Amino acid sequence: MTDSAQSPFRPTLFMRTWQLRDADAGALKLFTTLLKGRLAADWAVTDAGSVDLLVMPVSAQDPGDGVEGPGMVRLRIAAQSQEVEGAPAPVLVRPLQFEEVAALLQQLEPDLLDTLALRRVAPVPEPVAEPVITVPAERARAEAVEPEPVMAAPAAEPSREPSPSPKTDEATNDIPSRAPLELGPGARVKLRRWPDPVQLTGGKSHNRLASQISATALERDDLLALSGLPAAEVDAFLQAMHGADLLEVLPPDFVAKDKTAQPSDSSAAEPVPDSLFGLIRRRLGIGN
Repeated sequence: MTDSAQSPFRPTLFMRTWQLRDADAGALKLFTTLLKGRLAADWAVTDAGSVDLLVMPVSAQDPGDGVEGPGMVRLRIAAQSQEVEGAPAPVLVRPLQFEEVAALLQQLEPDLLDTLALRRVAPVPEPVAEPVITVPAERARAEAVEPEPVMAAPAAEPSREPSPSPKTDEATNDIPSRAPLELGPGARVKLRRWPDPVQLTGGKSHNRLASQISATALERDDLLALSGLPAAEVDAFLQAMHGADLLEVLPPDFVAKDKTAQPSDSSAAEPVPDSLFGLIRRRLGIGN
């Protein structure tokens, strides 16, 4: 059974990023994908038309091309904490943090969904009565014509073509979102490859975490102790790498294969001559 068959209808809210850095726009798109299981609506990023959430820098102006929809919210991104003062809320400070974005979207969703529900209620047009044209009785009798007999049409033969089969769930399969990362006791994590720049949304701290598990598998507690970063930031990094299918989870009993074993050398099995004189005797075929 697909996700669409298991879950009820989910509304869609639209977001537009305006004059943002590629790293910030990519982080928002990744975060909304990871938050699909925690939010009531699906979030779609668009570049045209009216939207529900417009995300732009504090110093930027509205695009002014019909982007504003009923109840639209403007989310401003500040490069430094000093820019937050005087800026209309809501405001987030770079680098964008996964939990801060999640909390803000959960706070904005109820009002945006109420506005979306009102837009879907279309007014029912009142029926218009058609004018009635009265015809005098004498004229109606004069125009009355005896109806001609209607010949019954021959019965149509039943079609022998098979009726089209109804669409199954397979025809509308959706790509299921990846389940949140859950690490069991003793499980270790390791990167499959180095992430793209747009996937390292946490700046230097995420670069440090990526370098620490790029070649060595570590447990979460070891990664916390080694990086010295807060647990929330480490968990957000691991969830982001898991959502991008870049994280490999190894069980506690996993042992890497030994690749340092050298092929056996048949010459090593030969006995070493005990002296130079013995070596010469062997070369000449003289018995011991």
